[in-house]
Amino acid sequence: MDISYYLIRAHLYEKERNGQVSCTLQEIEAIWQCTRRHVIRKLKKLEQLGQLRYQPGRGRGRKSTLTFPSDFREEVEKFLRFCIQENKPTILFQLLQLPIPRHWYAHMTELEQLFGYQQQEGQDTLRTVFNRPITTLDPCASSITFESHLIEQISDTLVIYDQETDSVHPHLAHHWKTNEDNTEWFFYLRKGVLFHHMREMTSEDIAYTIDRFKPDSPYYWLVSDVVQTEVIDRYIIRFQLARSNPFFLRYMASVSMAILPRDVLFNEYEWVATGPYQLKERTEQKLVLEVFPSYFHMRPFLDRVEMWRIKPGEKKVNYSLSEQGPTQSHYEVEQGFRFLAFNFHRDSIIQDKYFREAMYHLVDTERIFTELNLEQLFGKLKHASSFFLEKSVAPIKSEQKLKEALKKSAYQGEPLKVGVLRHKSTGIQAEWLLQEAAKYGIVLELCEYELDSIYNKNEMLAFDMAFMGEVANIDRELSFIGAFKNEALLFRTYFGPSHLRKIDTYLEAFKNGKTKKERYKIADKIESYLHQERLIIFQNHPMKERTHTAFLQDFELTGFGHPNFRRLWIDRLA
Repeated sequence: MDISYYLIRAHLYEKERNGQVSCTLQEIEAIWQCTRRHVIRKLKKLEQLGQLRYQPGRGRGRKSTLTFPSDFREEVEKFLRFCIQENKPTILFQLLQLPIPRHWYAHMTELEQLFGYQQQEGQDTLRTVFNRPITTLDPCASSITFESHLIEQISDTLVIYDQETDSVHPHLAHHWKTNEDNTEWFFYLRKGVLFHHMREMTSEDIAYTIDRFKPDSPYYWLVSDVVQTEVIDRYIIRFQLARSNPFFLRYMASVSMAILPRDVLFNEYEWVATGPYQLKERTEQKLVLEVFPSYFHMRPFLDRVEMWRIKPGEKKVNYSLSEQGPTQSHYEVEQGFRFLAFNFHRDSIIQDKYFREAMYHLVDTERIFTELNLEQLFGKLKHASSFFLEKSVAPIKSEQKLKEALKKSAYQGEPLKVGVLRHKSTGIQAEWLLQEAAKYGIVLELCEYELDSIYNKNEMLAFDMAFMGEVANIDRELSFIGAFKNEALLFRTYFGPSHLRKIDTYLEAFKNGKTKKERYKIADKIESYLHQERLIIFQNHPMKERTHTAFLQDFELTGFGHPNFRRLWIDRLA
């Protein structure tokens, strides 16, 4: 079905007056992305169908007039119901991508039928949504939680980390061993593990995966100690490290170490790995995972997962796993935190510790939540002062100390650029800060950036400071190391060389700590350094509402806070 009519009307709707709009053919060419000849042909066809009247403008470049006999909102609702009744999700989601006011269809309970659990031709399908473009799915680079979650569903690692027992278990490798000083590691592979293109995995694929990491890869730190990779035989591989690293085994459990085949050139859109799901389709609007029948481990119960992109609008509509039947819901604190980071590569007042101290007292998250009534949107405020949730305490903010620090600083009222993620909730908090800063003569200029901007250092380095979030996976100690080592994250991007040298020295001791207690003491020293120097300003640990239908069984979240499709199953009797 051609949705050209809805496309043109949606894009011209703001200019429409009493069912009539004036525009040039050039504007319509841009909307339909076709030639002038095809534009005129389409307009005449729509005129024959009675959907519009077309009055061409006289002379080149003159505006034409389109007259629409029907109310557009009524037509949208009618078309959406048709798509639902005829089970045409592809066309429906194309329509939902258009600039149509979301409140026109937010009340339509029929839309829920297209989300959640579906049974199609004997297959159990789960249909859910995402609301922004997917960035990279390359495990060497992906530093965003949703993308890392997807990689986790379609790939495997040599070993896996178990959060409950704080231990590492066999996976693609059934056994491993290391020497006394942890500089030599051997991994013994399972036999008969197949890639999605049906070739058996061997140790040469492990060597290839390690070799993919280049010095400019965000996750190069995972393999930077490897000085030699030796393929002993088809199922045994050896790694020689430059220095002792007891954490190397946990490095191998990172989703970034997803094992890829040596004989397939990596393609973002045609993923090949060993995981329980295969990437069957990926477009800007849709991503489909299908079960891999020859998976070496437990076969998932869900046969297919469809994820459709719906752009966020002015009114929140939650099309998720919770749209059918009785639901189970609870709030939990995310293993991550929001923060403001200072860019020490800028020759600006940011270099002045007194100014950073003033900013510390200015960023009062409790006041932000209270005055903007954010607890209704995000749940109860959980203050952050540490990477680790259980160690966080409420900070003490003082207007008097703010004024004293600002007076001692060399700030002269110069404007400062503040990077703010293009997201409504982040924007309103940043606007509050801008207005609050102005009361003390601090001039802030808000600059929006997209989530994938973290991969563009030049863009992020153009800000004097930036708001960002850090999310930990299930191995929180590994995440702690990665937060400082990942070249794509703000700490590595914004901290100066002296800061990084000091932190890297601490991290080396952290990796070699023999017990968790010993490692946490070193983590305390790193966090004390962050606070003393005001390198970042901790804000809060986000509170997330987790809701899902009661008949989804074994509902668990991955380390990245998304449903683990490997475990989900449907209880049709619930």
